[in-house]
Amino acid sequence: MMRFWLLVGMVLLILAGCNGENEGGASIQQAEKEDKDPNKKVVFVIIDSMMGSLVDNSLEKGTIPALEFLIENGQYYKDLVAPFPSMSVVIESSMVTGEMPNNHKIPGLVWYKDDEQRLVDYGSTIQKAAQLGMKQALFDSLYHLNNTHLNEESTTIFEALQEKGYTTGSVNTLIYRGNTNHDMHLPPVLDNWLGMNGSLQTKGPDLLAFGSVVKPKVVENKNFPDSLFSQFGLNDEYSVEVTKEIIKNGEQPDFLMVFLPDFDKEAHDNSPHYRKGFERAEHLFQDILNAYPSWEQALEENIFIVVGDHGQDKLLDDEVEMAIDLESIYHDYEPARLQDQLTPGEIAFGNNHRMSYVYALENEQLLPRLAETAMVDKRIAHASWLQDGWVHVISPDYDDVVRFRKFGPWADRYDQTWEIEGNEDILTIKKDSNKNELAYVDYPDILNQLYSAHHAHDNNTLILTAKPGHVFKSQGSPLHVGGGEHGGIHKNETLAALVISGTDKEPEYLRMVDLKDYILQLYDDE
Repeated sequence: MMRFWLLVGMVLLILAGCNGENEGGASIQQAEKEDKDPNKKVVFVIIDSMMGSLVDNSLEKGTIPALEFLIENGQYYKDLVAPFPSMSVVIESSMVTGEMPNNHKIPGLVWYKDDEQRLVDYGSTIQKAAQLGMKQALFDSLYHLNNTHLNEESTTIFEALQEKGYTTGSVNTLIYRGNTNHDMHLPPVLDNWLGMNGSLQTKGPDLLAFGSVVKPKVVENKNFPDSLFSQFGLNDEYSVEVTKEIIKNGEQPDFLMVFLPDFDKEAHDNSPHYRKGFERAEHLFQDILNAYPSWEQALEENIFIVVGDHGQDKLLDDEVEMAIDLESIYHDYEPARLQDQLTPGEIAFGNNHRMSYVYALENEQLLPRLAETAMVDKRIAHASWLQDGWVHVISPDYDDVVRFRKFGPWADRYDQTWEIEGNEDILTIKKDSNKNELAYVDYPDILNQLYSAHHAHDNNTLILTAKPGHVFKSQGSPLHVGGGEHGGIHKNETLAALVISGTDKEPEYLRMVDLKDYILQLYDDE
């Protein structure tokens, strides 16, 4: 999950005791909408890092009754594919826009913005944010992410439903852009520090709750966990309490998206299969169903979609063996330091933990050489780059190369077609020559994932991915020794669980990027 909460907590340490009261919170009852009255509303809940193996294990123990109820009365999938890099900020951008990074233009948690010649970091670690400039990092996370970085030509699900006359809402989601203006009520010290003079606004759905910064009217003056010591409302308990108030007070919009972020941190610290932490998140989720007279009535009135945004890979217990040191690999080059002005001729790392962008600043011809240099480390799974319209991929396990591009004779399970030349074993792809079909093995949508990540930037870049158990190390990056991590392209981290209840309509494709279209079809079928 994006560690935005850490960044906010660091900056707001100086703000304890300050009060940013929201006097202009949104209200669904005040929203000027067409007379749309769907038979059922949709409640879309993201439980960070929820995987099928976790769900299965807890089902066997009988410890997740709410999810068990939804599964028994609906659909359950264990292989929902995340976009790449498998970071929450990228994934939510794809969920909300129905597009991959090449279209929505959020390439990662950390990435190089060519037109400003700087690294963007939405909050990977406090140390890195401090080195890059805390003001810039905070403003990127609080404002630019939704209002300038997310492609303005991409239509979010909130915007699409609002344009159709439906009401929409978001509780603590990272990506929430809609058609409604919301004041961001920062504590005075932070407001003055950023130089906002109380003027900071964000575009969101009809009803927006984002920690203590944006509060809907229904939760004003409520004693919910949004203090310094509870991440200023960016936590599971706050998300659930706000959602309960919305439901009980008749403020539930036609579409409501809710984010429960806490299990991700527990999985990082303990293990991707830390069942106690997952069951704690599920226990809080039960309270959303409990906000209705009965769970049965909740399904009569709503379609519930509960999804994990990614999986997590189990890291090795030995830090030296686990961590792939990017600066060591590229010791013959001059990596840009985070506190430096990035200058021509340097390389820079956009480290997304189990994948990393390597930028050859103003010298893209260097990328194939940088890819070959990375082959000295057998813990790397792939190095890929764009050249002459093809994505080229090499691996330290093979002496040859594979390259591919869109639109060709080979069709995959998502009705995408590809032209592929070279050793497809590098990508663990199986070809059926009789049907001209290809099947993915260890990397469930690797062609589309790599293609979209390479086309998400204005500048060309090298992409490195790590083998299971390993993570990339660079200045300021986190290292969860023996815990869980994601960001990469392997099935361990790109497959998540999906539960749908309250409708018999099935998704056409089991990918997160396709959920927006699926949800819109639920309203079209009314």
